[in-house]
Amino acid sequence: MAHSHHHHHHPPAGDLPGEAPLDAANQSLADAMRASFNILKFVMVILVVLYAFSGVRIVDEDSEAVVFRFGKLHRVKESGASVAFPYPIEETLIFATKKNNAFRSLNLWPKVKEDQINEPLSKVRSMGTLNPALDGLLLTADNGIVHIQWDVKYRVKDIKQYVLHVGDESTTEVEAMITSLLDDASIAMVANYTAEDVTRGATTEVAFKVRTIVNERLDQLGTGVEVVALDIPHSSVPGPTMTAFDNVAKAQSDRDKSVQEAQQERIKILNATAGVAWRELTTYVDKEGTRHIGLLDRLDAAISESDESAQLALEAEIDEILENEASGMAGQRIRLARGYYTQVVQQINGDVDQYLAVLDEYLESPDLLVHRLWEQTKQRVLQQDGLTKHFVAGSADELRIHIEPDPEQAARDEAEKLRKESEGYKFAPTKTLHSIMP
Repeated sequence: MAHSHHHHHHPPAGDLPGEAPLDAANQSLADAMRASFNILKFVMVILVVLYAFSGVRIVDEDSEAVVFRFGKLHRVKESGASVAFPYPIEETLIFATKKNNAFRSLNLWPKVKEDQINEPLSKVRSMGTLNPALDGLLLTADNGIVHIQWDVKYRVKDIKQYVLHVGDESTTEVEAMITSLLDDASIAMVANYTAEDVTRGATTEVAFKVRTIVNERLDQLGTGVEVVALDIPHSSVPGPTMTAFDNVAKAQSDRDKSVQEAQQERIKILNATAGVAWRELTTYVDKEGTRHIGLLDRLDAAISESDESAQLALEAEIDEILENEASGMAGQRIRLARGYYTQVVQQINGDVDQYLAVLDEYLESPDLLVHRLWEQTKQRVLQQDGLTKHFVAGSADELRIHIEPDPEQAARDEAEKLRKESEGYKFAPTKTLHSIMP
């Protein structure tokens, strides 16, 4: 039986029944779509690769990276490459924790134009009144008003606390928080100082105490932030009062200068009077402001309180200092008085010795002793320098002598007097011979 074989032939595209062959335009469109699809696949592959590596961040040496996993703090990465799963599985935030950030706070400064911030208020706000809604100000202990600018330097010292409680990658929030704490601390601290102290005398001290308060509050809030430096670049009283304030400050400066000059003159006089011993004798205030009560004031107090034992002890201590420690004019007078005392005692002792030496002779022959002593005295007198001698004849009935000072002798006497005074013999008495009378 013969089998018939049916051969099925598949016609080429476009040759199927009911399908018209593609023209050239449609063929070009199909080719373009296939090419676009291939490009889209390539782009999608690139996007997938980029997404897979989107968690890789490079951390600078002055920064730290904080990695969150599903919104919770997972780890902290130091400088270098930080690898993390792509968002939203993990998220990486980078914070500059190893360098100081800085900003200037103008909350407590009057409202001025930006280019006038560094200008004195007497120039840019010399007239008008203050508007509390626009102009920052502080009240002082002497009921004055001052304005302050703050230069703030801060750093993140604890990255975990900073991220959990602040979480500000752009520093805007943390600087606003520091400014608010700075304003509160300034109000509390400046109220304890005068306008002069805040603007001139104690700016460093005020800044230190305000910084201490701000850091305490930052620690209490758990911010992980620390203010490392706080300076006052500009501080001033209101512009309209600047002239009067300067005049008062100048008057106080002149007063302080006069007091200082008076103190220096006092010390100079006391040093010239008693040397360094005056510090023990008189009351004074040292450079640190400590008041030292001198022995003389303590003695006056003991006398007024009728404390005889304390009085005697203080007098003995004062005498000891004057005799052994005092220099200057007081010490010189004490030494001269001591020398004069010694000289007088020696002279009296010499007179006593002389008296005792001639006593026996006087008892045996008083007239002879008197005659001998008289002759000795005449010889001593006649031998003195500067003595003018006149010899009178025994037959002369009358002698008139016109006595005038010898200018040469006067000059010699004056030179001798000056020499003795320079050697410390100002109080030395003239030697005389004490006559011994029966």
